[in-house]
Amino acid sequence: MADDINQLREELQQLREDYKTLEHNFDIMSEGYQESLLLYDKLEETYHELEETNKQLDVARQRAEEASRMKTNFIQQISHEIRTPLNILNGFTHILTTPGMTLDATTQQEVTKGIDDNTNRITSLVNKMLELADANSSVELERTDHVLAVQIAAQAADDSRITVASHLTFDLDLAEGTDMVMLQTNLQQATRALSLLLDNARKFTQPAEAAVNAGAAVKQGKVVLHLMLQDQLMNFVVEDNGIGVPAEEAEHIFDEFVQLDDYYDGTGIGLTVARSIARRLGGNIVLDTSYSGGARFVFSLPVND
Repeated sequence: MADDINQLREELQQLREDYKTLEHNFDIMSEGYQESLLLYDKLEETYHELEETNKQLDVARQRAEEASRMKTNFIQQISHEIRTPLNILNGFTHILTTPGMTLDATTQQEVTKGIDDNTNRITSLVNKMLELADANSSVELERTDHVLAVQIAAQAADDSRITVASHLTFDLDLAEGTDMVMLQTNLQQATRALSLLLDNARKFTQPAEAAVNAGAAVKQGKVVLHLMLQDQLMNFVVEDNGIGVPAEEAEHIFDEFVQLDDYYDGTGIGLTVARSIARRLGGNIVLDTSYSGGARFVFSLPVND
């Protein structure tokens, strides 16, 4: 009997030792499992980081390709923009220097106007190129001129030559009291920004050459410059009935070299320069996406510093 009891005790002791061994092995397996889980989590996190990095690289690649495309288009457009008026000027020069050539008064007037228009076109293009160099500057512009807001509007209309454009009607609309509002700003720069907006409206209310060649119906262009006072801001609102701008392009169009419609002449830098000037004068230029009759740009300047 005693031997049986001793044998049972030995077996029980062995079971206890085996249990401890199993428990120890289980603890080791459990630690290994936890480490595996942590390693898996780290691998998964690394995978997501790599996936996000790849997405960012893909976006950067697409942007680089888009920038390259836009710069190529810009160079081509610049070449066209310069070559066209130069060819016209060259033609007028041949007319004026041809021996024995006599011109009647009407022809002389037309030639003079052609030379003046195309010279201004080249000058304007050169000015835009120079202004583009400062487009990314954050340095504020000097604001020492005290001028009427309506003076800026009138001068910008003259500078943009929108008042003599044959394909559109132009109106200046002054909200009550705005004819007496004074601004402390930079007259030359404020006028320049507004004239670029008006020039943009003039260009995109004119039917594209492709549409004209296809025999599409040509509607009369219309541009209105509204002056509105709101929350100590003088808003110069340029509204046209042209081709318009999709709402999703509201910010993109202010990027350098962006030209949404290749059938229209232009360099894609006018809006970039205009917004840069506006912001350096303490104001801004935005596209009003609520307007669907064409395009409506709002150029705001502070009434008081």
